[in-house]
Amino acid sequence: MSEANNLLIHGDNLAAGPLLRGRFEGAVDLVYIDPPFATGRDFRGRTGAGEALAYRDRWGSSPGEFLAFLEPRLALCCDLLAPGGSLYVHLDYRRVHHARLLLDRLLGEDRFRNEIIWHYRSGGRGEGSFAFKHDTILVYGKSAHTYFDGASVMIPRGARSNHMKRGVDEGGRAYRSIRSGGKEYRYYEDEGVIPDDVWSDIGHLQQRDPERTGYPTQKPEALLERVVRASSPPGGLVMDLFCGSGTTLAVAGRLGRRWVGCDQGALAIETCQRRLAGQAFEQIEVG
Repeated sequence: MSEANNLLIHGDNLAAGPLLRGRFEGAVDLVYIDPPFATGRDFRGRTGAGEALAYRDRWGSSPGEFLAFLEPRLALCCDLLAPGGSLYVHLDYRRVHHARLLLDRLLGEDRFRNEIIWHYRSGGRGEGSFAFKHDTILVYGKSAHTYFDGASVMIPRGARSNHMKRGVDEGGRAYRSIRSGGKEYRYYEDEGVIPDDVWSDIGHLQQRDPERTGYPTQKPEALLERVVRASSPPGGLVMDLFCGSGTTLAVAGRLGRRWVGCDQGALAIETCQRRLAGQAFEQIEVG
């Protein structure tokens, strides 16, 4: 990489594959991707000159065309991972089950680490079915020795009871306790715990949220901060091959990681340039 240690690529990520493999094969600590979801929609966002197309998410009625698009890109991500690296693939109910089968084949079922449910409350209510209120993030490791720093993403235990007895010690600290084998085990409410695989404490960005860039499908920094902290070491290399609004890149830079972002959309690149203006990076075009 350049002296900037960060790289923004304007172009299709598959077309950038030879460049990416040449520079980074086997060297990336964390790859997070938030690809199209096969929604059948066009997504538009705001620029300084008005509204513009961000990307088209139209693939026909069967999964074949979308999977033909996704599979070689997942293979590229797998090739780029370091031995202790992690791949996070963010999708929803439409195609996440297909992606998991692809990843099982590319990396092996034994490399599966988590299926994270990102539950949110925004949007409408269901009529005729239960409302769709979550995305799914599949997590795979490159090897059996995947880097994971759970201590860096602790959240307060709070008053989770699990039917345990509540007490207060002599110092005024609240706890829950359970007795087993003649011993009392205490779990203090002010102690941190590693999040489980259902993330309901991070909401969607609201329309007037100051984080908003004008790019559609933008994800909150809190979501990516948890991912980056847990699955990349300080100074490590983070990559997002569908970088969109630049959330992954902004968070990685703020947390002292190096980053590589790629997107073929002009609106995405314009948004990233504006958002990352305070960081040094090299920019190139491919394709």
